[in-house]
Formats: sequence, structure tokens, C-alpha cells
Amino acid sequence: MTKVVENAFLSYGNPDAPVKVEVFLNLACPYCATFFEAADEVLAPYIENNQVQYVIKHYDKPREMLLYGTLANLFFDYKEPERIYELMKDLFKKQSEWSESDSDSIKKMLTEQYGLKEEPDTIDISLQITSEAIKRKVKMVPTVFINDKEFQFPVELDALGLRDEVENALA
Repeated sequence: MTKVVENAFLSYGNPDAPVKVEVFLNLACPYCATFFEAADEVLAPYIENNQVQYVIKHYDKPREMLLYGTLANLFFDYKEPERIYELMKDLFKKQSEWSESDSDSIKKMLTEQYGLKEEPDTIDISLQITSEAIKRKVKMVPTVFINDKEFQFPVELDALGLRDEVENALA
């Protein structure tokens, strides 16, 4: 029986895949940007081959340096996970340009450059993910779970380690 991943709002790949990679991240975190880029490269072939389900959980962790990531997350329409993935890719790439801005500038960028608007439903999703993070004792972002085995990035897991762990889980 395949494990069902909780709060899989941003899920990529087959939900029945044998390997579940879950990441708690925040758009304003530089380590999360590095992880996102590595995961994008490493996990793509596994996702295409139905070997990995990759679930991104934007953790609106109440920490000053992460607040603008939380603000950006509130503009995501979770009914469009593919679009959110592309937005995350772009926002992580341009993180240094916007993450030290101010909230009004960020809202303006999200509406004018990306055509987004605040999504009221996202608050409920955010609260569900926060509740899960508390339950799973997620203390920092990014925190990665591979079939429930927890890793701190980049301390315990880098891009090569990610590939190795996926391979081990598949073996």
C-alpha cells in the first residue's frame, strides 16, 4: 500500500511512486533556493519515470527573514501547481532582487510582473502546512523527507546526497 503524503497541494509526479520526497521550504530562504535548483535537476528523471513523487510544502515559518516568502506564497493559486512550480523557479532565481525589498514593492511585483492576486484559500493551506511542520518537528527550512527519513539541507544532504538517497530508497 502506497503512503499518501499529507498536504500534497504542490505535488509533482505519480502519487503511487515508491519514493516520496517532501520538502518544507520558504521562497525567501537562500538555502531553499539552492535546494530547489538541485532538486529540479536531480529529481526530474525520477519523476518522469514514475519513481518519485515530489511534494513542495511552502512553510510560512514565523521568522523575520522569511516573511516576504510568506507574503509571496499568499499570491499562489494552489489549484495550479504547475504554474506555481514555474513561479517558484523564477522567484528563487531572482530572490536577491526582491527578498530585501519591502512588502508593497513585492505585492506590486507579484501583481504587475506575474499577474497574480492574493488568494484567500492559501491562508488555510498555509495553516495546514504549518500544523504539519509543528507535528513533524520541522525546525528549519529547507527540511527534506525522503520516505519519512529527515534531512537538513545543506548540512546532511546536498544534490549528490539527494540522488544517492533516492537511489537507496529505490533499491
